[in-house]
Amino acid sequence: MKIADVTTTIVAVPQVRSYKSSWRRTFHGRGAQCSVLVEVKTDDGLIGIGESPVVYAAQPEVTCALVDGVRDLVIGADPLDHDLLRKSIYAETGMAHLGTQGMAWALSGLDTALWDLVGKVFGQPLHKVWGSAWRTRSPFYADIPPAEPKAMADEAREWVARGFQTIYFKVGFDPQLDVARFAAVREAVGADVKIRVDANQAWSPGAARRIIQMMAEYQPEYIEQPVLASNIVEMAAVRQAVSVPILAHEASLSVEGSLAVLMHHAADALQLDPRFDCGFQGARIAAQMAEVAGLPVVTHTFGELGVATAAVLQLHAAYPNFILDNQTYYWNLQDDVIEGGLMHFDGRYLAVPQAPGIGVSLDPERVKHYAGYYEREVKGAGTLATSLPTDTYYDNRYLLRPRA
Repeated sequence: MKIADVTTTIVAVPQVRSYKSSWRRTFHGRGAQCSVLVEVKTDDGLIGIGESPVVYAAQPEVTCALVDGVRDLVIGADPLDHDLLRKSIYAETGMAHLGTQGMAWALSGLDTALWDLVGKVFGQPLHKVWGSAWRTRSPFYADIPPAEPKAMADEAREWVARGFQTIYFKVGFDPQLDVARFAAVREAVGADVKIRVDANQAWSPGAARRIIQMMAEYQPEYIEQPVLASNIVEMAAVRQAVSVPILAHEASLSVEGSLAVLMHHAADALQLDPRFDCGFQGARIAAQMAEVAGLPVVTHTFGELGVATAAVLQLHAAYPNFILDNQTYYWNLQDDVIEGGLMHFDGRYLAVPQAPGIGVSLDPERVKHYAGYYEREVKGAGTLATSLPTDTYYDNRYLLRPRA
């Protein structure tokens, strides 16, 4: 069996609402989730499917070009030589030395498609291929965009009424406002609902200690990446100085980063993303390292359709320490490109697909429709800048500061 062809298709699926990240001033798609679908076809008729996200604010065609750029390295290869093929691609493109995350993001759809083929060859869902079936469904949390405290409290109540048990929102703006938001959400949801907040590296070590102490009375589940990911020593010092658990994110986006976090005792849990670094193989290694260290893990999102979501669900099922609520915006999609349309939430849970490979298949009519939607409604629209107050700007640590 050899790989005979690799194809890409850009799709855009409308979202329920546009979401503004706390640190990125822009997003692509004008209210739609843009992704590049990757199909890997073998000479005996099998097709593996994957999904590459649009690389930050770039046009989706950039992602396609990066996938197409390695096509000649893939054609003729045995898809079961997955790890050899991945390392060959990394060597030929310089990723082995440069560690280019944008390239890794683009190639993640190819990585997923190859894993999908592995499962289909053996007729098993990926979590069985990876050796475990720890769960048949996986939990996710609710994400609330920053707003006035009362509005955030009202939305938190709505999420809890829908069955979600972990509320997540961004911090790292004005400390007093961050604490006011935290207090309002905690009062709204009560003591039994978890609240996880994400600073996106916004704080200096001293500020992190002070602000986390201010938040401690509201019982955070985790503070995500409070300080610079590059300063693991200070991250570990902050963890030792506060009583609130710390979740690594930007610090654990690579296998080497995850190892450094564990070696320095810099976090109480790791957040992984199989689109960075070494794909699903890297995420699997990191999950196992964390398991050995006795730490839980969760997965990160930048918005995925059903193809990438199904693959992540396979990862959750395969490793025992995915015991926390994971990140997703899947509930924000109006439809999907997979057969049957959207996977449905049962409260905060999505079921782990049980079909071979990643467990889902593309719906040709939906793919055609949303490829057309991209061409008609999104292509050429460019990147839509989110609105910011005129008296603020973002510094290089993602912290809103007054204009000088």
